[in-house]
Amino acid sequence: MRRLFVLTLLLLLAACARAELLDALTPTTGYRVEQGLAYGTHPRQRLDLYHPEEPRADRALVVFFYGGSWQSGERALYRFVGQGLAARGYTVAIPDYRLFPEVRWREILEDGAAAVARARAAVGFERDGPLVLAGHSAGAWIAAMLALDPCRLPDRPDLFLGLAGPYDFLPLHDPVLVAGFGPGEPDGASQPVRYVDGPEPPTLLLHGNRDLTVLPRNSERLAAMLRAVGTPVELVQFEGEHILPLLGLSSRFAHLAPTLDRLDAFLAEHRPRGRRPPGGTCLRDLSAARPSNGARG
Repeated sequence: MRRLFVLTLLLLLAACARAELLDALTPTTGYRVEQGLAYGTHPRQRLDLYHPEEPRADRALVVFFYGGSWQSGERALYRFVGQGLAARGYTVAIPDYRLFPEVRWREILEDGAAAVARARAAVGFERDGPLVLAGHSAGAWIAAMLALDPCRLPDRPDLFLGLAGPYDFLPLHDPVLVAGFGPGEPDGASQPVRYVDGPEPPTLLLHGNRDLTVLPRNSERLAAMLRAVGTPVELVQFEGEHILPLLGLSSRFAHLAPTLDRLDAFLAEHRPRGRRPPGGTCLRDLSAARPSNGARG
């Protein structure tokens, strides 16, 4: 019976282009939300900030980027993420960002960096609390690019949480994605694996082992490269598909995938000692960087 329930729920989520089902089941207590904080002038340059009623002692901030193939999504449909993390004491920022085909990938990353800065300013992040960059699917790509490229933020995050993310996904075939990662033939500068050149922020990667949307080898390759340069990394593969690690952020369904438990444990194990200063090399010309393995994203 439980297996049938889980299968039914996952099918409903897969059929739903958005997360209305989870939103309807999400508790409305235990947190307060500041909605629509602007980090730019575009209508999509807004974020929602979730304040827990019982914050963690370390006052950790999670900035979460949702997925949608860089072409869809809206922050209001991810209240289940804000509530699930706030229930564990995290302050949570969930930004919208501009999408393909209006912008290309570099502009999406500019939005991501600006959203992080706005969220930190809104919570007074000079208090030196841990900064966690997190995302699912295309949102995990945003978080990874911000975490691994030392040029994009004024200092490094304390932890990167990647859920079913595409980190090494060339070549592309979808014409919208090709255009978005262009102009011209997409190159390695858009691939998170290309920025692993030294110790990076501690990284927790979660992936369904039957994921056909973003193949698990994306997380496997990134984990291997991070280990090779001495970065603390944990790769967890669930028995399930693309949506399962995200589902684990919902307090209603955290028992189906222990995403929240893994995050709590990993952050406790790698507790930061002050802000992480800028580090690494800014890889802007990647012509001599490692070749992509052509993993499907």
